[in-house]
Formats: sequence, C-alpha cells, structure tokens
Amino acid sequence: MNITKVIFLSTLLILSLNLSAQLETKYAQPTDPNIPTWVSLMYQEEPDPGAVINAYESYYKGEPFVKNKHTQYYKRWLRSIAREVDIRPQTDKEYLNKSQAQSAYRSSTSWQCIGPYDWDHEAAGLSYAPGSAHVYDIEQAPSDANVLYAATATTGLWRSDDHGDNWVPLTENLLLNGSTAIMISPSNASTVYAEMFSSVYKSTDSGVTWNPTGDAAFQAISMNTKDIIAKPGSGTELYLASSTGFYRSTNAGTTWTQIQSGDYLEIEIHPTNANIIYTTNVNGDATEFWKSTNGGISFTQQTIGWPVPAAGDEQKRTEIAVSSADPNKVVALCTGSANGGSGLYGVYVSIDQGVTWTFNCCGPQPAGAPSATNMNLMGWSDAGTDDGGQYYYDLGLDISPTNADSIFVAGVQLWISADGGQTFTCPAKWS
Repeated sequence: MNITKVIFLSTLLILSLNLSAQLETKYAQPTDPNIPTWVSLMYQEEPDPGAVINAYESYYKGEPFVKNKHTQYYKRWLRSIAREVDIRPQTDKEYLNKSQAQSAYRSSTSWQCIGPYDWDHEAAGLSYAPGSAHVYDIEQAPSDANVLYAATATTGLWRSDDHGDNWVPLTENLLLNGSTAIMISPSNASTVYAEMFSSVYKSTDSGVTWNPTGDAAFQAISMNTKDIIAKPGSGTELYLASSTGFYRSTNAGTTWTQIQSGDYLEIEIHPTNANIIYTTNVNGDATEFWKSTNGGISFTQQTIGWPVPAAGDEQKRTEIAVSSADPNKVVALCTGSANGGSGLYGVYVSIDQGVTWTFNCCGPQPAGAPSATNMNLMGWSDAGTDDGGQYYYDLGLDISPTNADSIFVAGVQLWISADGGQTFTCPAKWS
C-alpha cells in the first residue's frame, strides 16, 4: 500500500473517531406521563433550544434539583449546541447573524449579547458562547454616544459606530492578542488610547493606525496597564495607572511623567472637581488608597478606616467608583481573604472624598466564612454562600450617575444594592 493511501485512510479513521466522540448519547423519548415537560421537549427529534431551556428553568423554580441521567444529558446537550455551528469560512455579516441568533435563546428578555464576536475554534466544545470575545474594557465616546471601543483578552481592539449593534476589528493586521485598557478623547471620538504591546498607543483615525506614546525611555518600559483616564473636558491631560507606577501627561501622550512608583490598579476623578483624583495601588498583601487635590501633580495616602489585613490575611485587589449624584461619595470593592474566608473582603464607603472609610458589607467583619448573613459576592453561588471565586480576576464596580445608593458589583455574578451598599441581591445569574 503506498504512503498516500495510508495517510488518506488514517485521516478517514481519525475523522470518524472524532465525529463519534462528539456525538451525544440520546435516550429514547420517555413514556412516563409524569416526566417533566422539559425532558420530553429535549428528546424530540429537532428540539427547540429556547423552549427546552425555558421549560427547564421554569420546572426547577418550583422543584428541588435532583441529579439524574436527564439532567446530565441536558448539560451535555447544551455544550453540543456550540458544536453545531458551521465553522466553514463565511462573511462577517453571516457570522454575526448566526451568532446573534444563537445568543437569543441563551439570554433573558432583559439582557442580549451584542458582541464583539470572534470565532474561536477551540472554544466550540467548551463554552456556551464560543463566538463572543472576552472583553476587558469597553468605553463610550463622550462626544458621540454611538461610538464604542472594546479591548479584549484574545482578539485585540474593536470599534462600533452604531452603539454596539455591529463591531469592526481594529487590530487584525497587528501581532496583538489582548489589550487591557482603552480610553477615548473627551472631545474627539476618533482619538483613542489603548494598552498595546505592554505600553500605551494612540490612534487619531478611529483605530485604523496606531503609534506609541511617550518618549524613548517610556517606550522602553514593559508595563501592565490597568487604567487610562483623561481629565474631563481636556484632550491633552491624561492619567495612567500601571504595574510600574502612576503617570501623568499634559501633552496628549507625547511625554509621560511618573508621579508615583508602584503597582497601581485604577483611577477615578471627582465628578465636579477635576483636580481631585483618586487611585489605588497594591503594596505587598494590601491595597492603598491615594488622593490628589492638585490635578495629579502629587498624592497623599488616605488611611482612616481603610482596610488593613492582619498577618496571614490579604487584600490585594480593589475597584473604586464615584457618582455625579453624590460627588463626595467614593465606594471601594475590596477582595482578598481574612477570618477564615476568601472572596469578598468588603464593600467600603467614604462620604468625605476618601478621607475616612466605613465597612458596609457583608457581614460583621471583612471576609469570613460565607453564609446567608455574611455573603461572598465574588463566588459562583447566587446566594453568596460559597467561598472563594474569581475574586482576583473577575471584578467590576460602578454607581448609578442618578442615584448614588444604587451600586453594581460584578464578580462571577452581577450584584445590585439599592441601599448604598448595605445589602445586595443577584438579579443576573451566570449560566
């Protein structure tokens, strides 16, 4: 037998084995009249995914979950949906329409996946949303509400000119995998700054071309950029939080000056006084809160009531947020481990521009063993009763601009407080 025929037959064998391995074992249509509706729907010849999922969720709202062959098949069937997508080359519009159709039955009437979409072949059998890019940062242009930019973990940078309905990849021709931060000029939606290649780059043509910012010394620094912010109303004064320090530029990124050294995490600006700037950094096993009252020229650490982990504990990640509805209020979402528990360290609130801080939630002390009265907002449980979670990875915080008591916390789940961070509920649960 010649070598060509051997290779051909071997390829057919491998393909047949792969196809066999991917097929899900399907049980026969149950004849039991007491079988739940979702089970009968799932075993139909051509099941309607939306009908099955809705029936499944409705059934378990009123019945205790019992693991059996039907629930196990349901999990495998959900995964198999992703594999049914045609991975042959197709136009962007065709793929977008298909991706949006797939996401429709995975979302509730309140939430819809709008992208950006990028097909990941390896994710097809692993994810319920294999075509959705993993977004690190998304920003809306202050001068044009229809213009959005997104920085993703594995598919570079994207732009939307229609408020997120359609997305255009900006870095397909660059050797760029991920980007962690993005910022749009307050006065010009075509001017955007982004973390690229362990530095900060700038585009003045809506992301078509990119150039490095800073002088040669700045460009030689390899940094992990966490946040880029422009002074409100200014297209030239910029602030940068990175793993190598807090930087300030007064000339739209032509040069950068290091104001503070260290590993800085985030930046917020007082809603009505742009000279007041807040930032956080991580120092050992703790985070620190710093405040500037002179537009970022210098900073002073604020310590009254700020969390200080005991020996053996840690609090190494913090997000902060402000609201124009209460300009002097600052909220901090702190994560770490203490008192025999990990995940949420605490939600802290300041009502005097970050000078003093109060522990608000959850439970009687930082962290601790999770329970119904000491919820861990960073875990997978929508009741907050499991320990840990992705608390150093998935973390987001914001406050409503019209109601400073409405606070949004994102970990694995989305949590919302209506009382200024005293209590939280979980209205949008992960799948």
